[in-house]
Amino acid sequence: MKANDTTTMGCGLGVLLCLVLSSPSDAQESKVIVLENADSLVGLVIDGEDARELIGNVRVRQGNVHIACDRALQMLARGTVFLDGEVVLRDDSVTISAPRAVYHRDGREAEAYDGVSLDDGRAVLTARTGRYLIDSGSAFFVTDVVVEDSTSTVRADSLTYLRPESRALGFGHVAVHSKTDDVTIFGGHLDHRASGGFSRMTRMPILVQRDTSAPGGADTLVVRSKVMESYRDSLRRFVAMDSVRIVRSDLAAVAETATFFMEGDSLHLRGSPVIWYGETQVTGDVADIYLEDRRLRQMRVSGDAFTISRGDSAYPDRLDHLTADTLGLFFEEGKIVRVQADRRATSVYHIYEDSLANGLNKSSGDRILMDFDEGRVSSITIIGGVEGQYVPEPLVRHSIQEYRVPGFRWREDRPTMDMTGWPWKNIEQANR
Repeated sequence: MKANDTTTMGCGLGVLLCLVLSSPSDAQESKVIVLENADSLVGLVIDGEDARELIGNVRVRQGNVHIACDRALQMLARGTVFLDGEVVLRDDSVTISAPRAVYHRDGREAEAYDGVSLDDGRAVLTARTGRYLIDSGSAFFVTDVVVEDSTSTVRADSLTYLRPESRALGFGHVAVHSKTDDVTIFGGHLDHRASGGFSRMTRMPILVQRDTSAPGGADTLVVRSKVMESYRDSLRRFVAMDSVRIVRSDLAAVAETATFFMEGDSLHLRGSPVIWYGETQVTGDVADIYLEDRRLRQMRVSGDAFTISRGDSAYPDRLDHLTADTLGLFFEEGKIVRVQADRRATSVYHIYEDSLANGLNKSSGDRILMDFDEGRVSSITIIGGVEGQYVPEPLVRHSIQEYRVPGFRWREDRPTMDMTGWPWKNIEQANR
């Protein structure tokens, strides 16, 4: 731009309080920019267009929009104002601040650069650059975006903020951290609605929760699925949907859906879940897991319920199993102490003497109770319609599979912490 003509007027603080650059009527005031203050004003012609340079303690207004900065250059015909130095824009309850900005009179929108902050009294948003549309209350931010409110922190590569709805749409590398539950959900696309207490994450979402109080040091829960939702209403919960995979040091699971109830410290799995803990696998149509201080306390499985476990590592193909309509598994200090099988219960239990295999017992009844000591069966009680069979070792040795209950299936696809295909290489990188 070339300055063709310059007029300079010295203006003391407060002299220009009533100076109106376009001399608007009341009906026109919302369409023009009013100068409320500047220490000095310089009249310019730049590329044939009249302009005004405002210097020192600049304050201008358009309707309900108030802007303050150190210096400003106003292009009178276009209605564009270039703002520089501690720029602050206020629109009712919204405050935007940045080192540098551009304000467009006709579109009533602001573009901010070099580190922008937006505060609407409910959340504070920061980013490298941003654009705010006054009339719609919409804002668009790019690079190092962070939105923080009283319950959560959102990070994203880029973000659209719809202020009237308290709604944020995040894109790129997105993370939502719940301060209440110390849970972080990562993904590629976020729909976060602060006023309704709802968030939905898609594009390879993953949930991470670190438990620093776990015995033996920090423990990390990782959940992967195709869609994740969080609800912060009276039943605070996280829901993972479609191809759910869950991993923790002592527990792993797969299912179609998983719901984590934070207040009740429980996990509800639906859609043919499979659960692993230690050397044990549990399957059924539905499963409910209850925790206490984030440690296993109880597990209930319904619908063709099956539990399979390896009793002795020296005989890896000898898998004890128990099936029934419903199974209840009970834990103390994270270790299993009892399994209760109800309705059409059948068990196959391998016997060992002096660490040598010695056949198996196959039993059935209305109810079977198994008690455990240090992870191994200490007693079996069968109630109602009891039937039992002992199979000696010579018959078992080469025919183990013949004595397995119909529906038996030992799965080798236990989930791990493998991050293959995930945008971050590992959990530590994502948490940064």
